[in-house]
Amino acid sequence: MEETLNLEDILEVIKKNLAMIIALVLLFGSIAAFATAFLMTPQYEANTQILVSQSQDSEVAVDNQNIQASLQLINTYRDIIKSPTVLDDVVANLNLEQSTSELAEQITVNNQDQSQVVTVTVANETPQNAETIANEVANVFQQRVMEVMNVDNVSILAPADIGEDPSPVSPQPLINIAIGMILGALLGLGIAFLREFLDKRIKTEEEMQKHLDLPVLGTIAKF
Repeated sequence: MEETLNLEDILEVIKKNLAMIIALVLLFGSIAAFATAFLMTPQYEANTQILVSQSQDSEVAVDNQNIQASLQLINTYRDIIKSPTVLDDVVANLNLEQSTSELAEQITVNNQDQSQVVTVTVANETPQNAETIANEVANVFQQRVMEVMNVDNVSILAPADIGEDPSPVSPQPLINIAIGMILGALLGLGIAFLREFLDKRIKTEEEMQKHLDLPVLGTIAKF
């Protein structure tokens, strides 16, 4: 006959192993707090916004067709921003001690749907470097796109500005600790139910009646 657990059995298993579950929750939460405070390097972000519009030399009025053409160019511009054509100059201009590929991993380029504004986000260990790199990327891109695409339809809408007291975007202590505690709780529950299913011993009169369906006539006291 297959063993099944009802809600009462589940609560009983949790109750019997509650101390272990709580201990694992606190242990994993502490590990997450320690790792967040001492092992993870804070990261700061700076954003600069670039506007892609019709060519400044064009005398044609802005219409839907021109806007759609600009929107189609944005995907190309996103690739150009993270290409060696732009980032090589950024590394050289700022004398950065990192390769072009490493710098590309710190840069995120995106834009809202149907928007002509491209946002360049740079993550770095120091807020000042994040701001400087973001602005330099925008400036170099604005110069390079004229040579590569032979157009003049890019302008810097909003330079990066981290403010006076920037806060790191990662790590996030509360979220990390919460994740650690959840993992601890799941591990504790897993061990508790695994122990319950693997332990076939009958320890109490109630368990004997339940599993063997026999009446208990008497018990021997434990010495």
